[in-house]
Amino acid sequence: MVEVPLVQNNSALTTAAVLAGWRIGYASRLVGGGRVELTDQSENLRRAFIILRQAGVQLVAVDAQRTDNPLESARAIDELVASHRLDALVSDNQSAAFHAACISGYPSACQVLEDGARLWFYGARWAADRVKVLLQTYRHLASAEAPTRGTE
Repeated sequence: MVEVPLVQNNSALTTAAVLAGWRIGYASRLVGGGRVELTDQSENLRRAFIILRQAGVQLVAVDAQRTDNPLESARAIDELVASHRLDALVSDNQSAAFHAACISGYPSACQVLEDGARLWFYGARWAADRVKVLLQTYRHLASAEAPTRGTE
């Protein structure tokens, strides 16, 4: 017989990279009408970036077209997802570039944050399942992180 040593399970102490390999875009600049406008990253969005990175996500800064036209917004999402090989897009509040696509049925999901602000996830027309998985995973990780935030 061979004696097998006990192995300590530290799974509760480590963050599993459940979204390893996922690429999530965010608008770093809004373009349109001959103007380029840098976007401000709110504290809520920066906190979401930390949670997403811990889940294994690679965040990708993209230039997004500011539009209120649902068809233009939908086309822009599809083009960004395809050209940057993204799984989804994320935005704090309703994105000036992506939110109009929701009107035409594009997949989106919203997480209400502690302070009442909203975090939005958007996907290409073929990515509704990915948006759902992303939201569920984000909710799970954010709720697990919440009790420890004030103790740092």
